[in-house]
Amino acid sequence: MPSNWSLFVSLILMSSSGIGAEESDPKIQPRIYNGKSTANGIIGGFGVQIFYKTKLVCTGTLLTTRHLITAAHCFENMDQSEFHVVAGMTAEFNASSQSIRKNGMVEVRLHPAFKKKKFIADIAVVKTRFPLKGRSIGYAKLCQYPLYNVDTVTVAGWGTDGKSTEPGERNYLRTMRIPIVEHKDCEKKLERKMPPNVLCAGAYNHRTLCSGDSGGPLIWRGEVCGISTWTWKCGDNQKPDVFMSVRYYAKFIKSTIKEMGYN
Repeated sequence: MPSNWSLFVSLILMSSSGIGAEESDPKIQPRIYNGKSTANGIIGGFGVQIFYKTKLVCTGTLLTTRHLITAAHCFENMDQSEFHVVAGMTAEFNASSQSIRKNGMVEVRLHPAFKKKKFIADIAVVKTRFPLKGRSIGYAKLCQYPLYNVDTVTVAGWGTDGKSTEPGERNYLRTMRIPIVEHKDCEKKLERKMPPNVLCAGAYNHRTLCSGDSGGPLIWRGEVCGISTWTWKCGDNQKPDVFMSVRYYAKFIKSTIKEMGYN
């Protein structure tokens, strides 16, 4: 099966002043492919926009005032000094603005076992230069319990809907509610063996991840349980989307944050 990573290399995953950007009463429109527009505060305020220079490329999940998790493939062959992040917003931030202090990344640590094409360890922990704080900013808790195919989860991201946009048009945070797909059923649909570190989810109803959603959270009962990793095709109704299991990589996440430090 072809990997079709070209849909996601330009992907999901923030810039702000030292206290984080804020907005009230955001005007939102539909965006995740056939998903639902959702204010960032509704999912807990921990959604993060990740920019490469002025382009929104990935989504992330804020865990502390200085740390977030996202997909490792967002940083492949890219100059990490050119990334910056924005928290606390629903609408896409205007990254071309010269009037703010961009919140860059002090450190980006990819999981040492990362193998993109094998769906292994596609996870990165990021430490921001300045703390991300504010009334519209929240912090996610790591997943405590395993997920099963009876569970329905929420997936969020700033990705596109696969359609052309007008010049200057901004993306908005979108969500979709989809069921977990049992591991063997996922393997059957994808026609390949899948490692134990992945979660598969999808409703086969043309609602999927799309470009820009990589690294975004899969949420269950208010906790981040997955990291958006791969989709077969935007709007596909044949194959599930693939996510890294946060619970599987919780030890790496916790130890990396501790090593990076909180100051």
